[in-house]
This record gives sequence, structure tokens and C-alpha cells, in this order.
Amino acid sequence: MRSKDSRRRVTGLNDDTATLLLGLDGVKVVSAEMDETGIPMLALVTACDAARCCPECGVRSSRSLGLVTTRPRDLPLAGRPTQLRWTKRRWACENSRCPRRSFTEALPTIPARTRLTSRLRASAGSAVADGGRTVIQSARDHEVSWPVVQAAFAVAAEAALPKTVPAVEHLGIDETRRGKAKFRLVAGPDGGEVWEVLADRWHVGFCDLSGGAGLLGQVEGRTAASVSAWIENQSQQWRAGVRVVAIDMCSVFKAAIRDSLPHAILVVDRFHVAQLANTALTEVRRRVTVQQRGRRGRKGNREWELRNRLTRSAARMHADHLDPMVEDLMALPKKIGVPILAAWNVKEDLMDLLALHGTGPTAP
Repeated sequence: MRSKDSRRRVTGLNDDTATLLLGLDGVKVVSAEMDETGIPMLALVTACDAARCCPECGVRSSRSLGLVTTRPRDLPLAGRPTQLRWTKRRWACENSRCPRRSFTEALPTIPARTRLTSRLRASAGSAVADGGRTVIQSARDHEVSWPVVQAAFAVAAEAALPKTVPAVEHLGIDETRRGKAKFRLVAGPDGGEVWEVLADRWHVGFCDLSGGAGLLGQVEGRTAASVSAWIENQSQQWRAGVRVVAIDMCSVFKAAIRDSLPHAILVVDRFHVAQLANTALTEVRRRVTVQQRGRRGRKGNREWELRNRLTRSAARMHADHLDPMVEDLMALPKKIGVPILAAWNVKEDLMDLLALHGTGPTAP
């Protein structure tokens, strides 16, 4: 606790100038003190007559119920942390039909039931939206909790995003895992209790693959109903403009597209095709090892030692690694090396085919 002796009043600065320097609309600086560490402490009073109006019914009150003192946090003033002490009034609502009996003064710059000024919240959200900082970094810089910054970022993002989804011709759909699912017990239809999903671990994102609009939207849950609901929430003109939809090999997405965008061409994106090819190659290697050796692969089995090199693209491998790998596979027993080498050649042929995408209109 700071004693009164450790504080000193700032002189040579009138209250109107201090109010102008603070720049918080609706409040006035009536005094300023400086503690022993050099932190300014500004005493504020309400200077906006609209704060006397009931937030429920809008009727202006004339009966005060006393004073209330709050200490909202604000941005640093002139590069130094600044403490605010706002003395405001509690008013009685004189409208007999209003359910609100009393209220304290509130301003757009210092909303009711908040410990932070609006511009502090806006600065924390803007640091993430426009400054390239993470939520944790912004929270550390502004000395607030990360949920406060996350909420401020959501407000900034909502203001920056277009009100309508931009038109797209090539739509991409994929899922993202976000932590663990959360459940809660609710009353069931038969009088018992059943588990209800409170937060799904899967989110589905929609993005523009060719127009530069980026992420268009995101829904919780990886179901055909949730995907179809987002698509059908768009205008008929937007849906008619989608010509191609790229998905992974998920039957959920396929069913949703066939139901909501039946005219669109459905394709599988290259990433999941390559992933499927590597998965098939790994399954072939594991199967022939178990069949011929009677166990899983381990150190000392050359096909197991080459497991990571097999799934790499040959176009990105040096000849010093590629040629010895092929020679080692050919040196293995035929029932092991031949199937693995054949699967690897098929995978590489597929990679070469995928690499032709976008190379020219006459590319096969």
C-alpha cells in the first residue's frame, strides 16, 4: 500500500489540459498525483450527461444514490503506465415500469462491468489482427489475460471481414483438429441422463483455392449436416458460382457436396493423394516383412531402415541417397524387395503425374 506521504500532486498542469492529453471521451481529469515510482495517478469524474440515462429504458435520472469509485486500466500515457481512479455516481431509475432499479454511470470508452478501457481492448486485439503478434504475446505486452485478447481479436476480425462471403469458383474443404472433445450430461427423453457434445474436437474450414480470398468460414463438427448448413447459408448466386470443390477422401464431405452443390466438379486435392500413396507403400512394406520374417520390421532389416527414405520424393533426393536405396531393395530377398520396389515406383509415377499440374494447358 502506498501512503499518502509517498504521493505528490502534479503542479503546472491544469485539469483541462490533462483531460485533453488523456483523450478519454466522457470523463474529465480533476486532479493528478505522482507516486514515488513516477506513475501518474489521475482522478476522473464523469463529464457526459448521457451517462445519467438508464441503459434499460433510456430515461434520464435526477436522483443520486451515492458515489462509486472504480479503477479502470488504460493504455500507457506518454510511454508510462497510468493509473485511473474514476469517481462516478449510482443513479436510481425513476421509470416505474423499468425493471432496472438502479445503475452506475457507464461510457463507450469505459463500458459497464469492465476493468479495461475500450481502447486498451482494441489495442490488444489490433496487435493480433494487424500487428502479427500471437494472442499470448499481445496479452503479455498489454498485461492482460489471453481470453481478453482473444475476445478483442474476434471483435477486430469481425469488423475487418466482409459482411458477405466472396464469390469463389474453386472451393476447398478440409478438417482441422482442435484439442479434445468436451461433453456434458443433460436430461434424456426417457427421464435419464445422456451425454451431449459441448465442444467438438473437429472443425471444418472452407477456403478459396484460386481467388485469393483465403479462409471463407469455419464450422464446428465434421458432419455432412454441418458442411451442408454452411454452404446452404450462402446465397443462390454464390452456390451457382462454385465450379470445382477439392476435398480429401472423406465420405462426409462427398455426401455434403453432392447434396448442396450437385453441379460442382468434385476432385481430391494433391496432398491427400500423395499421402494415400505413401500410406499404401508403408502398408506394402509392413505386410511383406510380416509374411516373410514372421514379425514386424526392426533394426537390422534394411527395408525397415529405409522406411523414411521410401516416403520421400525422389525428385528431392540426392543421387547419393537414391541409387543406394534402389540397390539395397534389389539386394533383399525377392519376396521382400520386389513388392516394395514396385510400390515405390508406382508412388513415384504418381508424384511425377501430380507435378504436371499447372505446367501448361497441353500438359497430359
